[in-house]
Amino acid sequence: MLHSMILKERACQYMNRERLSAIAHEGIEFWNPVATEVCERWIDNLPLTSESEVLDVGCGRAALLFRIVERFGCRAVGVDIAESSIAAATAIAAARSIDARLQLKCEPFDGGSLPDRSYDLAACIGSTHAITDLEGALCLFARLVKPGGLVLVGDGYWQRAPDAGYLEFLGCTADAYRTHSGNLALAQDLAFEVVATHETSADEWAQYEDSYASNIERFVEANPHDPEAPAMARKIRAWRDAYLRWGKDTLGFGLYLLKVPE
Repeated sequence: MLHSMILKERACQYMNRERLSAIAHEGIEFWNPVATEVCERWIDNLPLTSESEVLDVGCGRAALLFRIVERFGCRAVGVDIAESSIAAATAIAAARSIDARLQLKCEPFDGGSLPDRSYDLAACIGSTHAITDLEGALCLFARLVKPGGLVLVGDGYWQRAPDAGYLEFLGCTADAYRTHSGNLALAQDLAFEVVATHETSADEWAQYEDSYASNIERFVEANPHDPEAPAMARKIRAWRDAYLRWGKDTLGFGLYLLKVPE
């Protein structure tokens, strides 16, 4: 789940963040601002086999893992703290008859409990906060992934120096993100080989933000007596205003496919 979205949902302290995510992401398969066709192309190009072992931290409803398990016939583990997401993913996995190859865990991620060099691919897209941050995720995955294996991460970056008003609105500081080149430099400093990158386009961001906001607005309109509806409407409209004023020109999102040194 994208870190900026976590900030968005933390602002909604009046309600359960799981519920907000479920409402806001209705009809959005991959819960990040990357086009579905981009995600599918990246998955198709992964050098995995039926013998591969895959880990996804902050897997949400496990859309990434469904694609990987069905595409390659490998085994995978997904971890997320959102009970409703894991329950939905578990039901879908059973319906698709891939539940024997896909283990889904509803719990805080504990990387320290996992053995070294266990996975051929470790992924964390928009959920590096579930580990610590981008640097912490990369350091951990460097230990968990086999030599020559892959790490797939997605994280935010500043397209430009953020305005003070935007930082105040988000409730974070300028060091919450690096730049895109800073993310790449971090990976290279940690001895990863950069295999591929993707920077979310303006259209991808706009589609994600439009869908997110529209889903909440539709819920509010359809459920006027829900006790949380008025506050939901106020919060998403404030977020929308901040996105249009600052966010669309300030916050970027990148996918990074990295290779662990052999």
